[in-house]
Amino acid sequence: ICGGLFFKQWYQRRVRGLYLICSDLVFVLLFPHLLLVVHFPERANRYGFGVGFSLALLLRILAGEPVLGYDAIIKFPGYQYPEGSDIGVQKFPFRIFCMLLHLGLVILVSFLADLANQKGYLTGKWDILGEYLDSDNKPSTTVIENSCPANQPNKVVPLDGKVNVSANGHGGQESSTV
Repeated sequence: ICGGLFFKQWYQRRVRGLYLICSDLVFVLLFPHLLLVVHFPERANRYGFGVGFSLALLLRILAGEPVLGYDAIIKFPGYQYPEGSDIGVQKFPFRIFCMLLHLGLVILVSFLADLANQKGYLTGKWDILGEYLDSDNKPSTTVIENSCPANQPNKVVPLDGKVNVSANGHGGQESSTV
């Protein structure tokens, strides 16, 4: 009975710890992406997302995790070791800092990538993520006209003048000319 109770407590502590780590990673890594994609899609691109995600993940890992049992390599202000413990505790709100840094990096790197594209430095073979090319390896010519309100179909208007209208936003069989 004692062994079963010990296992139950140990297992619950581990599951709760993994749940907290997952929620932490969602906040630090996925929330900035969701925020930018939904509310500010014109301010973000693949280059910004890649750099922001990578650096935020690295910073979050280096900040340590007591639940997993590893100490921080980057010790933010107020870092303390509890009495009798080898693993310290971050008192600084480093999760919020990592999330805000991620958000800022995505916006900054996306802006710089757009600027490099406009100057002609990020075109053709240098556009390794394909942000500024369409499927035929040519500059993209599609403009999204509308963000598809619930009661209206979404219109994707290519620059050749033909309108593809679909209620589900994924293209359809109906085609007409503007």
